[in-house]
Amino acid sequence: MLSIAPELVDKTMVEKRKVVHVVVAVILGDDGRVLLARRPDDKHMGGVWEFPGGKVEPGEDIRQALNRELREELDIGVATFLPLIKIRHDYPDKSVLLDTWVVSGVQGDPKGNEGQLIRWVEKERLNDYEFPEANKIILRALQLPDRYMITGHFVEKETLFNNVSAALDNGIDLIQFRAHWLEQGEYLRLAQELSGFVQAAGGRLMVKGDFSLLSESWCHGLHLTSRQLGFLVKPEKRHISQLLVASCHDREQIKAAEAMLVDFITLSPVKRSTSHPETIPLGLGQAEMLTGVAKVPVFWLGGMSQGDTDLARQLGAQGIAAIQAFRG
Repeated sequence: MLSIAPELVDKTMVEKRKVVHVVVAVILGDDGRVLLARRPDDKHMGGVWEFPGGKVEPGEDIRQALNRELREELDIGVATFLPLIKIRHDYPDKSVLLDTWVVSGVQGDPKGNEGQLIRWVEKERLNDYEFPEANKIILRALQLPDRYMITGHFVEKETLFNNVSAALDNGIDLIQFRAHWLEQGEYLRLAQELSGFVQAAGGRLMVKGDFSLLSESWCHGLHLTSRQLGFLVKPEKRHISQLLVASCHDREQIKAAEAMLVDFITLSPVKRSTSHPETIPLGLGQAEMLTGVAKVPVFWLGGMSQGDTDLARQLGAQGIAAIQAFRG
């Protein structure tokens, strides 16, 4: 598989050059473990671990390319395919699109046909392995869910906790606490209480505010507004379990968020939403284009319903973010 190290190049040249289409397979076993391959020591970037894959040949569709590469590298086939993330890297002479899929239903016993060591690894232990830089983005996408709940308006605390509890019972484990109408001190006190509640159920709560919140042990992650992207500096080193997220609405904001080393972004509004009915939506075509240029996982936000999750993923997004769609 190709190993990627992105470089800065002229934008006009990037738009004109041919894109090399590469498929990448995140292989899931029946027990939920992931199959990794270790690059031979005598090859470029020898000794690092990676997800198998290779270039799509002319006339091949994705499923054909994945099965061909897996047969050549590991002597296996797969039966089930689910898109995960697309990542584009630009070089002075070419661009490479890493088209990453989660595949399962393994047919055959995997072996390293090219002399590479292979290993089944639990998802929780993937961070213990050294990956090429591009594979680290794939790793983040693999560890994120496909639904991101944003809490809606509430008057009573009981209503908030009931809505969050219903979402957790529904399998939603990534939640943003949104309550801009509250005074800052009240917001943080309630956020800390809600964070403990969500963590006890196995989930993570994102909060709004400045980078100082990342020093709080109860803070699972910080969700920045698009206005913060132009004024805040890159944060200090944070705990590996803490997430940094940003709201984006256009290409410039996406690039600014990436420069701040965010783990993922929300892109909005994809459709016309009830919370911002006056805002002109991006539409599916523009949302797909912006998702395609992002180098981090993207959640689509704005007018999304749970039924849009599969469509968003097919068009390159990590999944959807929503307020009303995830209400109990």
